[in-house]
Amino acid sequence: MKKILIYFTLILFTLLSNAQEKKLYKFNNPYYEIDSLAVYTQYKGDIPLLVSELTKNCTTQLEKSRAIFMWITENIEYDYKAYNKGDGDMGMPEHKAGKEYGKAYAKWEDNYLKNIITKKKAICSGYSWLFKKMCDLSGIQSSVVSGYIKQKKGEIGKTGKLDHAWNVMLIDDKYYHIDATWGAGFCFKNEKGKLESFVKRRNDFYWLIPHDKLLIDHFPEDPEWIRHKPYVNAMEDYKNQPYYEKGIIPYIKIVKPESGIINARVGNVIHFKLKVVNYAGPHLVRIRNNTNRTSVLKPIESYYIDKDSNSVFYMEWKDSVDFKREVKDTTIVFDYMIRDDRIRNIEVGIDGWPTAFYFKVNIQ
Repeated sequence: MKKILIYFTLILFTLLSNAQEKKLYKFNNPYYEIDSLAVYTQYKGDIPLLVSELTKNCTTQLEKSRAIFMWITENIEYDYKAYNKGDGDMGMPEHKAGKEYGKAYAKWEDNYLKNIITKKKAICSGYSWLFKKMCDLSGIQSSVVSGYIKQKKGEIGKTGKLDHAWNVMLIDDKYYHIDATWGAGFCFKNEKGKLESFVKRRNDFYWLIPHDKLLIDHFPEDPEWIRHKPYVNAMEDYKNQPYYEKGIIPYIKIVKPESGIINARVGNVIHFKLKVVNYAGPHLVRIRNNTNRTSVLKPIESYYIDKDSNSVFYMEWKDSVDFKREVKDTTIVFDYMIRDDRIRNIEVGIDGWPTAFYFKVNIQ
């Protein structure tokens, strides 16, 4: 049965997945001691006690949040069966006038979170509410953010689904973004579109996510969390950006084209510029396209780019004449000419990602 990675792509070469199961790497990890304590800390039926034991050796709020993130991603699995059933109702009490809502909420929260820890399973709302509660108990100001996520190539120009939740922390007047759900692992999806298994694969990228990286595939429903520009404008930028394969987001940024929707005529040259960060070469780059008559991806040219030596090793195809190749430091620059009025998309593959980036093409 064909399986497709969703939510969090398995990265074969990732440098950011620092732990699998309880195996931790000390090299270049300033939080090694905190991580080591966190993954072995046992829950003893009391959440405040758990937080106290997790954070007893922490000296800053960032360290405390790191311990909490590590514990949750180590101990809570994604409840794919609940997701398949559409069981997203948290059962939170209604806030009605005349009722003692505070007591009702406290009782609900205690039962809800203890049930998650006991079952060791949750969907995104459970991950985010548990993270918030543990932050609250450790003195960290945090919030749960609900919003849209993109997971498919066909969602360029769209918002994606409104069915995800993550967290924002405020520490020393600075906002930090965390997605414990995607940081815990990934799920497989079968041919019928149902999730059928969860693989625990901790990914540090989802602890303290850079805001510009977050907005590649997350977008908050509440305008409160968009402050760098008007909400409507930020939403349009989010909708129309290129599709990024999840595993490539930490490493490479698309500088050009700026939009995921390319309006062009036959004969137009599309300029590509990719900025490589936090990634050791070499890079195998492939440009492919398909038309409205076939879904066959046609390779145009592939070449390796070694980050350190700046050397390039080419593998040519007959019709690679449209390419203008240039390597500058950690930047990959190339051109691609539109030669067929049937082209509907352009895909850029890099290394182990057959489709690292995806662009829609509208032929004028």
